[in-house]
Amino acid sequence: MEEAKVLDNYSYEDYLDIASSTEQRVELIFGKIYMMAGASALHQDVVGNIFFKLKSDSKDAYNPRVAPFDLKLNVDNKINVVQPDVMLFCNEEETPCAIFEVLSPSTALKDKTVKKTLYQKAGVKEYFLVNAEYKIVEKFELVDEVYELSGIYGMDDKISVVCLGLEIELKEIFEV
Repeated sequence: MEEAKVLDNYSYEDYLDIASSTEQRVELIFGKIYMMAGASALHQDVVGNIFFKLKSDSKDAYNPRVAPFDLKLNVDNKINVVQPDVMLFCNEEETPCAIFEVLSPSTALKDKTVKKTLYQKAGVKEYFLVNAEYKIVEKFELVDEVYELSGIYGMDDKISVVCLGLEIELKEIFEV
């Protein structure tokens, strides 16, 4: 699989120009443009399962969204634009309370590093790294403005989405 191309020192205006001139999805994180590769069928199945579970169990005040959906996050007075796989917005807030990233070979490093840092700085309360291949979920919770690993969960476990007050059986997520 191709490694993602990264371009440095870009503004939000540059991002808009690049995004409008290409059919490829792009993200702007801390001034870098990341070109996004297409997803596998397994990746899309797991993303769909997470979204469906959140959508079917969400109360009126909660709105799950699925990529492609531009999420603008203002961090350190700079606009960043990302497309998380699944995000959950609570009470019409602009910043999601929970984000799920399904790892793939071309995005795993970015998801575990720069995106995790971005979400932490933006105040996203819960961050889930979902490994579809190994059927594992790592959950991070924001504690005193820093992500702490709250658990690593396998196929027979349940994960709690605290902001929604929901427990999800991972069998439902990894069932494809």
